[in-house]
Amino acid sequence: MAQMDEPLTSLKDRAYRLNAAVNAHDLNPIGEMYAEDAELTWPGLGSIKGRTAIVGFYATLLGAFPDLLVNITRVIEEENVAAVEYVAQGTHRGPLPSPAGELPATNRQIRVAAIGIGTVDEHGLFKTHREYFDQVEILAQLGLMPSPQPVEVQR
Repeated sequence: MAQMDEPLTSLKDRAYRLNAAVNAHDLNPIGEMYAEDAELTWPGLGSIKGRTAIVGFYATLLGAFPDLLVNITRVIEEENVAAVEYVAQGTHRGPLPSPAGELPATNRQIRVAAIGIGTVDEHGLFKTHREYFDQVEILAQLGLMPSPQPVEVQR
């Protein structure tokens, strides 16, 4: 894939462009936004290295959640770093990689708040991308573990 030929835009614009590609389930623009040697870190899965592997991960994720919808709630940028707060929701209809192996479809819906932090290189391509979300919350929503119960704090 060729690097983006357009002039550099804000990281906020790039975050919204990546979000639109994910919501459209269009892998081509997703791949075009990552550097060839980019690294994506996903909770429970560790590091996914290289543009091709990252696009493959997105393909798996979108196959597992074919109705995935991501809504950005806030973007904060500083120099070549952006932090994106968002809510993702979808129905688990396909296999999903996990630390314990592949999870078969549960046909249950999830809704999770998350944060992604990314850096871009001198060409404006994502070089690093780290995701942070509550894995326990997702597993509970998928029916794979009991829902955490609130703990009463004594004062």
